[in-house]
Amino acid sequence: MATIQFFDSKEAEWADMEVFIAGARVAKIRGMRFKPAQDQEPLHAAGNKPISIQSGNITYEGEIKLLKGAVDAMDKAALAAGGDSILDLEFDIVITFRPAGSRKLSTHTCVGVRVKEYERGFDQGAKFMEVTLPFSCLRIKTVS
Repeated sequence: MATIQFFDSKEAEWADMEVFIAGARVAKIRGMRFKPAQDQEPLHAAGNKPISIQSGNITYEGEIKLLKGAVDAMDKAALAAGGDSILDLEFDIVITFRPAGSRKLSTHTCVGVRVKEYERGFDQGAKFMEVTLPFSCLRIKTVS
């Protein structure tokens, strides 16, 4: 008798994600992005078409969008550690996606995160303040 293989095509949803900064669960998160990038350059030799693509350094970066209260807490942690602001902190960000159906637990860790810059701002009628923290990190580890 033939066996029918079923698969679960359910994608991860926002509600499936948990984010931890420096080991603390973050509830005041509004968005998250992270990516690796590698320098690449076409190698030209005879003729006018490239013969290969040469690869160089790999960099890792991203951004996290937090509510003002979470950013204030990070500023307090920086002050307690002897720094002036979030720009003085180095920490890990761990992103997990809970299993659902046949999907297994998936974890991404941004290691050695340093915030590049941030801006606080508020507009008339705003109900909350969202702060985007662009960051660089040493590497991104993925475990599925």
